[in-house]
Amino acid sequence: MSAAPAAALTCEISFTIEVTQGVGPIRPGTHLPGRAEYTTTGRTFRQEGGSTAHLAAGSMTIGDNITGPIWTLIATSRPHAADLIGVYAHHIEGLSFAGLDYEGPMALTLFGEPGSRPTPEPPMTQAEWDDMDLRRAFTLHADGDMLAGDVLDLTAVCS
Repeated sequence: MSAAPAAALTCEISFTIEVTQGVGPIRPGTHLPGRAEYTTTGRTFRQEGGSTAHLAAGSMTIGDNITGPIWTLIATSRPHAADLIGVYAHHIEGLSFAGLDYEGPMALTLFGEPGSRPTPEPPMTQAEWDDMDLRRAFTLHADGDMLAGDVLDLTAVCS
């Protein structure tokens, strides 16, 4: 079921990934710069478990050339389980190794203490992003493998 259209939100996020599960020459411990720019479309819909999907347009880039279009943000707000802000990209280009194309999805997932998000809306302020500090993870999937890491030094500017 679709919710009423919400106001569009534009964000630019920069972060560093400390690789925990590498791929080819990208070894554990490597630091990769990341950035994401998106604008929500104003279209949202409820999902199971109390989460809300916020459709968005933009891009996420890791390193010099691993990139793909952002298509959604997922947000939760609930008192009994960790809150989540997830930024998701798909159709990823720029990483292939040993015959595998890492096409995604690519996800930036930030978890906060239960109830840290007052509503399942995307964060707007740096303080709201900072509240999502229980676990901060990055993943990029291929068929049967993935590049993964911890998210460090996240800075967000939203309007």
